[in-house]
Amino acid sequence: MNPKKKKFDLIKNILFYVLAFLLAGYLLVDIIAPEKTVSIFGVKSFVIVSDSMEPTINVSDAVVVMKINPDKLLPGDIITFEAYLPDLGQRAYVTHYIGEIIPDGDGYIFKTNGEGVTEFDQWTDEDGLDVEITEEDIIGIVAFKIPKAGHVFKIIQDPVMLGLIVINVGIIIYIIHYIRKNKTKESDKE
Repeated sequence: MNPKKKKFDLIKNILFYVLAFLLAGYLLVDIIAPEKTVSIFGVKSFVIVSDSMEPTINVSDAVVVMKINPDKLLPGDIITFEAYLPDLGQRAYVTHYIGEIIPDGDGYIFKTNGEGVTEFDQWTDEDGLDVEITEEDIIGIVAFKIPKAGHVFKIIQDPVMLGLIVINVGIIIYIIHYIRKNKTKESDKE
């Protein structure tokens, strides 16, 4: 076998396994400790379940959010943050525009709003007291959206489906490795 081709194949295989390992690690962290995904990997995906950002971001779109220094945020940026949602009775992730940034001591208060809404969102805590969105609530800035990908992401976020996907990918990797190994043995015999 050509030494250059052999070296190229080795690099290709290493890259494949590194990417597969990183993807598996990302998915594992996202399932076990979803609040840590952005801090570990610098990115996280979310499925949009509300129409508050339509038509810019639609229900069932997936958004990829990147970690960002709050000092770099500007009004008009689309961010994902955590807030208490009384309709759900729990804290959840929200993706909205930054309408205004107000300096507050050592940090900032972020006034947010949905698509086409001129009034800022009013956020409350579990006790119904008014609260502001601060740096601690922000997950990151929306880097891009993937239209309708939310359907696929929901499948991946289901632990049973993820387990089946991991098992199938493992079987496929084993089969590919087995076929390559047999091809190498056959080419060595010739």
